Amino acid sequence: MRLATFQPQLGDHCETTTLRNMIHHAGAGISEPMLFGLGQGIDFQYWDAPDPGRGAPMLTGRIEPALVSRNACSALGVELHQAQPPDPESAFSAAVELLDAGHVVGMSVDIFHLDYFSSRSHFASHYIALYGLDDSLAHVVDTGQQGGAQTLPTESLRRARASSEGFMPSPHLHLYIEQLPARLTTDTDAVLREGIWNAIRLTAQRMTTDRGPRYGIGALRRAASEIAGWSDTLAPADEVVQGVGRFWRFAGTGGANFRKLYHAFLIEARQLYGDGELDPFVRDFGEVQQQWDEVIDMLMAYRGADDGRKQLEAVAARLDAIADAEQAVFEKLLVPAAKRAGEPV
Repeated sequence: MRLATFQPQLGDHCETTTLRNMIHHAGAGISEPMLFGLGQGIDFQYWDAPDPGRGAPMLTGRIEPALVSRNACSALGVELHQAQPPDPESAFSAAVELLDAGHVVGMSVDIFHLDYFSSRSHFASHYIALYGLDDSLAHVVDTGQQGGAQTLPTESLRRARASSEGFMPSPHLHLYIEQLPARLTTDTDAVLREGIWNAIRLTAQRMTTDRGPRYGIGALRRAASEIAGWSDTLAPADEVVQGVGRFWRFAGTGGANFRKLYHAFLIEARQLYGDGELDPFVRDFGEVQQQWDEVIDMLMAYRGADDGRKQLEAVAARLDAIADAEQAVFEKLLVPAAKRAGEPV
């Protein structure tokens, strides 16, 4: 069966694309950047490489999987349901029941098993929105980069959901929304305005707190301190370094896509409030996004560089500059955000 009234909503990042499709089908049109900002999604996290010496560490530009959805739904007053059936059969049955009840189902999957995905690596914290399912075919929405609405064999979806390989797997995890608060559907902008400043405050507090070498600005500085040595410690360095650049640019895992989303969120927030208090932060965060794009360009040019180590030293210097810029933006942003949210700085 397939949800008859479902209209696919495109997006750039898997989880916020999935959440947007769930909320839109339930009755409220909210942009992906707004959901990302309300979800306090931006971060930087350092995860050790599973095979040191052959692969780079996983450097992610966002908070943990599913937490963006939980935060955004909390800000909107939406009840988000999450479940993790124990096996493929019960997971399939649960998905059928939810579709029968008229719900879009968000699912955690391993991209290796998705037929339409070009990547042949395991990455298990990817999200898709399921809107149709039968014995042979599944109808899903992925990111715009992956073609948006897609159809794949049901067995492929089963394998993708059951996988325990790759980064942060959650076998059979699914999310759904039963019903939106009436006011969210009738006065959406008012509800958004009520939640934006508090979401900014919580994000700024987290990003300006020292959380050690694995999270936030500390993790970004750690990456900057280590990346110059990749030319000596990673093999093959040409392939690995360019792979990081591609992943950061097209998957958004490093920083660029997530900084782009947060910049777009600040622009939309400024438009909703209709005043200029956010103007300097929109400008400053646009510059942060540009610096991330430049870092990625430098990583992508590594293979052709005359001196690979010097190229990575330049990348390290730029990452340190980004860390300074992000810390400064969030320290400044915390002041008006705390005032607007009625909380102490």
